[in-house]
Amino acid sequence: MTVRKFDPVMVQPESETPNGFYFLSSLDQAIPFTMKTIYRYEKGGDNVGDVLKQALSKVLVPYYPLAGSMAISPEGSFIVELTKKGVPFVEAEADCSMDMLGDVRVPDPDVTNKLIYSDPNAKTILETSLVSAQDKAKRIMATHDDFGDQVTKFKCGRFALGIGISHSLVDGVSGMNFVNSWAQTARGKPVTAVPFHDRTLLKSRVPPQIKYPYDDFVQVTDTSDTESLYQRDPLVHKLFLFDADKIEATKKAVLSEGKVRSCSSLAAVAALVWRARNEALRMKPHQLTKLRIMADVRSKLETKPLPEHYFGNAVVTTASLCSAGELRERPISFAVEQIQKAVELLDEEYVRSRMDFVDTYRPQLSSVGTLVISSWSRLGYGMSDFGWGHPSQFGCGDLARELCVFMPEGEGKKGIAVVLALPLSAMNAFEELVQV
Repeated sequence: MTVRKFDPVMVQPESETPNGFYFLSSLDQAIPFTMKTIYRYEKGGDNVGDVLKQALSKVLVPYYPLAGSMAISPEGSFIVELTKKGVPFVEAEADCSMDMLGDVRVPDPDVTNKLIYSDPNAKTILETSLVSAQDKAKRIMATHDDFGDQVTKFKCGRFALGIGISHSLVDGVSGMNFVNSWAQTARGKPVTAVPFHDRTLLKSRVPPQIKYPYDDFVQVTDTSDTESLYQRDPLVHKLFLFDADKIEATKKAVLSEGKVRSCSSLAAVAALVWRARNEALRMKPHQLTKLRIMADVRSKLETKPLPEHYFGNAVVTTASLCSAGELRERPISFAVEQIQKAVELLDEEYVRSRMDFVDTYRPQLSSVGTLVISSWSRLGYGMSDFGWGHPSQFGCGDLARELCVFMPEGEGKKGIAVVLALPLSAMNAFEELVQV
């Protein structure tokens, strides 16, 4: 597949927006990288690029931080300078039918590079657009120091939209609200998810009130030498579908052991994946293994609740930590129990204390022995209709090697699609172990 990209056009807010600087909370500071997503559309039109570009200019008025640039505050933290630089938008044309694209839920670095625009001259996060977008089919792409979009048109008339957006600006919910608002604007509808911008609601407390240890930040030693496996084998991405029957059978097996009283579908699949991944990576029995689960904490903040459509990161991770031998030798209900204990920790004080902990100690996260699970099951990507219908598929453009994404099986179905990356030999072993 060959994609011809036209020069990016900087799209600016169509009317006046605030000046100055935009505060980022400790939750925003923790994830300074670009989140890449691809939307696949089965219908298109000759004016796709113009419609998306005009709508982007309009929606950047309420979502004005995305038109700014990342900077460093006097305290040494990331902050957004409201420069009104704009968002790079790129149109692109593919030389084939969209049938050649494949399953966009499974990251493919070659496809991502062709469908999502990135500034080739950006050397640091401070030079990277906050948003970028690219349309593919004919071609449209947009990007920004923290965001960018590309629209690519295909010969069959269909198109793909590739978006790169700074994770320091949005989490999954906020990012999806932005894209859906952009889509509403393209259809001539008013924006319903009007963003709330005061991120000081998640400012750390002074003085800090740290009340918990946080296993997320425990530094794990690579006693199993898994790093050599990652260096030796190529990294491959794959999707595994755990259908409703497989999940129900796993939950029954968990409950039959009498250790837990209930088991959610997410906990059942997370336990399966955590155990199988450790074994596939050939972790030694004494190797510490960590499972981090990303959780939206909007509903946990009861004393000082976040307003509806809070724009920013409201996600933290909670962690389980044990030895690989313990996880392998004990029944699957043990893994589920560890996951449940970690999730039960999530209340308002735990979240506020964690923010204080991060701002006080600025701990480093490590990928050694670690699996991170992010559930996209509740993201409303089906609402991203720019005028040509809902996307037929939605997926992540790239995936860190420790990250595993859970997606819904499909409309009206109760299964979970799991996407992860492993060295080739480990992926082959993982596939045998999960048997789906």
